[in-house]
Amino acid sequence: MRQYKANLNPLLTISLANRNGQANMLAAYQELRGRFAEWLPAEVEYAAIKSRRSSSRDKIEKSKSDAVDKLAWAIGAVADFQSAWGESEVSDLAGGIFYHVADWCDEIESAPFPLPADLKRRDILEEISEASTDLHLMVCEELSM
Repeated sequence: MRQYKANLNPLLTISLANRNGQANMLAAYQELRGRFAEWLPAEVEYAAIKSRRSSSRDKIEKSKSDAVDKLAWAIGAVADFQSAWGESEVSDLAGGIFYHVADWCDEIESAPFPLPADLKRRDILEEISEASTDLHLMVCEELSM
C-alpha cells in the first residue's frame, strides 16, 4: 500500500521509487504529516474548550474524545515512521516532536477546569515549529529531494 501511495505522489521520481526502502520512508513521512495535521488541531481545540468557563461538560468530553481518537492514529503513524526510518536522527527527531506534544496533552488533561492561565497561553504549534521544519528538511535531504 505504501509503495502504491508513493508511486501516486507527483513529487516522487522514478529513481526514488527504485531505491531500496526510500518509497516506504517517504510514504511513512507523508502519513506522519497527515496524522499530525489532524491530531494537533484537535488537541488545540480541546485545550481551548477546556479553558473557557462557559464550556459544558458534554462539549469538553466530546472534544476530548475527538482528540484521543486522532491521537491513536498519530501513534500508529509515529510507529510506522520509526519502523521505516529505523534508528536514525530523523526518527529520533520525529519521536521528540511527538513526545513534546504528548507531554503538553498530558498537562492539558491533568489540569483543572478551566485551564490555568500559564497553560492556556502556551502555543504548542509554535513550540514545535522549528523542529517540524528541521524534520522536513532532514527527510528531504535523506531522500535527495
